[in-house]
Amino acid sequence: MTLASRGFALASKAMTRLARLLPDGRPDPLAHQRAELGRPADRLDGPAKAAGAVRYTAEHRLPGLVHAVVVGSTVARGRVTTIHVPPAPGVLLVMTHHNAPAMKRTGAYATLRGPLGAAAMSLPVLNTDEIFWYGQPIAVVVAESPEQARHAASRIHADYERWPAALSMTGQRPFTPAHAVLEEPVTRIGDTRTARAAVTVEAEYATPLEYHNAMEPHATVAHWEGDRLTVHDTSQYPYGVKEMLARKFSLPEENVRVLAPFIGGGFGGKTVAWPHVWLAVAAARLSGRPVKLVLSRADLFAMTGGRAPTRSRVSLGADASGRLTALEHHAVSSCSADEFAEAAVIASRHLYACPNLRSAQQVVRLDRIQNAFFRGPGVAPGSFALESAMDELACRLGLDPLDLRLRNEPDRDPATGHRFTSRHLREAYLLGAEAFGWSRRPPEPRATRDGRWLIGYGLAAAINPDAVLIAGVKLRLSADGTVTVRSSTNELGAGTSTAQSQATADRLGLPLDRVRFEQGDSDVARTRIPGASAATTTLASAIWSARDNLVRELLRLVRGTGSPLAGLSPGEVETRDGGLSGPRGGETYERILARAGLDAVEVEGRSALPYQTIKRGTYSYGAHFCEVRVDEDTGETRVTRWAGAFDGGRIVNPKQAAGQMRGGIIMGIGMALTEEALLDERTGLIVNHSLADYHVPTHADVPDIDIRFVDRPDPQTPLGAKGIGELGIVGVAAAVANAVHHATGKRVRSLPITPDKLMF
Repeated sequence: MTLASRGFALASKAMTRLARLLPDGRPDPLAHQRAELGRPADRLDGPAKAAGAVRYTAEHRLPGLVHAVVVGSTVARGRVTTIHVPPAPGVLLVMTHHNAPAMKRTGAYATLRGPLGAAAMSLPVLNTDEIFWYGQPIAVVVAESPEQARHAASRIHADYERWPAALSMTGQRPFTPAHAVLEEPVTRIGDTRTARAAVTVEAEYATPLEYHNAMEPHATVAHWEGDRLTVHDTSQYPYGVKEMLARKFSLPEENVRVLAPFIGGGFGGKTVAWPHVWLAVAAARLSGRPVKLVLSRADLFAMTGGRAPTRSRVSLGADASGRLTALEHHAVSSCSADEFAEAAVIASRHLYACPNLRSAQQVVRLDRIQNAFFRGPGVAPGSFALESAMDELACRLGLDPLDLRLRNEPDRDPATGHRFTSRHLREAYLLGAEAFGWSRRPPEPRATRDGRWLIGYGLAAAINPDAVLIAGVKLRLSADGTVTVRSSTNELGAGTSTAQSQATADRLGLPLDRVRFEQGDSDVARTRIPGASAATTTLASAIWSARDNLVRELLRLVRGTGSPLAGLSPGEVETRDGGLSGPRGGETYERILARAGLDAVEVEGRSALPYQTIKRGTYSYGAHFCEVRVDEDTGETRVTRWAGAFDGGRIVNPKQAAGQMRGGIIMGIGMALTEEALLDERTGLIVNHSLADYHVPTHADVPDIDIRFVDRPDPQTPLGAKGIGELGIVGVAAAVANAVHHATGKRVRSLPITPDKLMF
């Protein structure tokens, strides 16, 4: 039996063993259905966006609107002694710690341990004279126009009492955090110290501070009407912002409404509320006018957090056949006053079979703004370390890097011993390898050139935790047979509204044009989906619940009538053909509501499986294959070809899913080759705080990207789908680094891979 056929056979057996039911006893009937689900439908919001009809946060104009600009500190640690505020035209007020309204300290966000807060930090910004990081807001200027506000802000300066600041990870004492983004911070299985190994690899890998730089800037528009507050915001988490603002300003939650239907890119940076959000609210209260506060690109680098830098030490041991005997991964990242670990050890805990496994995630506390979720938090920088080390191990063993990975595929989760709900990484490896032509790769580095260009090929695996979180929806069935689903989650640009409309159409047996999805209103229902690639499955679970509640309500309406559905239980009917169908026949939704004399019926639904998929061992997987060209004279690196294959369970909309994967890969190319926020460790200033100096990939940097999907449903998730939004970036940097090594023979262990690292 060939290696490929053996891989498919083993995967098929594993699938059979895992064909278990959902916790409530039912498999999702849509997991294998092919109607709207699985169709590459066009984006439903596409025409409106292309026509400029969608309104983003900064585009809201309210009567009496005024504009705010934040002034940041120019020291990293200390206290403000004096703020100098020269007069300027058009200024209504300057808010400082002397006159700012009292704002209660609220807890910072957490990850599945305790309340999931929305505030990025618990620090009392502008309610104290103490400075905690460079760029911390020390004043907010409110003026009639944005130009007047910016001019006035540029003239304000402060005197400080300066204190020593911790700004470098070097020399700081690391500590073990309470948790690490969905993962335990420490894992010990077996004994890595006594494990025997014929070949070993031990190396250190580093990733830098990175920033999200979404196309839409962070912005907030706040408007008070008495003690009622309405906020338009660029938040990925409207309900959480509503909770946070209610607590911070001592309001009943029902008095706060947060609206964020469309987000122009978030990538995790808008998961939490940064201080400008509540400062805009405070300025609106102080001024008595609606206030718009939009961060500049430079403000983003000072007043929002990015991906924390990481340092990883990876040790691998393998026997002569290439099977791992020991794996150690010790990672350190940074945090600020509020603990948040980048969790770079995730991939090492779950990706490869190994009898002796030790991983440890630690953090050091710095006087910096709090770091943030960033697409693939933890697992993206951690995979650079692990997958680079695996490539080094393959070289020392004289094995093909793909063969090494196939030999170390586990049948259970290495960290927990749980069976995977589904794992089709073998298929993804083989699918991607075939699409790329991996078998034609020469084994030795520097074996292929085109003039002065050295050509290399690299591979890396991808993994990302999958979760069903907490969400609520409201489903309204109207007398004309149309359905509207409303949710407080929002559209980040990935196509949530289209995917959920497809799911709703199939769930209720309706054509797609009979379904409407509305999002981004915090008043709809309690929903906690700030990220984690969880929107598709979480909302699908809530809509499934709403469908069941709708069936119960409709059966109640036909009770005691002449309907062929009268007297039936929910389990005896199906939702299809635009209505309910039972053993004696069916009726359309319009007929049922007309019989009851109702214009509409509204029900609620809630996701049924919070957090459980994590505990059961549910992950999404992928494999990246790339070609690079490196100029032997200048060290310039170009990515010239890419193929990626992914196991994301059932693919709800292949067109949108492929776009998600391409977007993640493009971000990963930036992570590999260009992106690095340069922190001046003497002052705390990020010196390259613009897109002129912080380099992200352009079209010229991106090759054609071939995306393939295994597309096999997970038996224990809604729709059979798994989260894929963050999967695309994981492993990309390692694939590029491995290809660079194959091209040049030089191993780069510190990102980004700039020409100087290849020339010297």
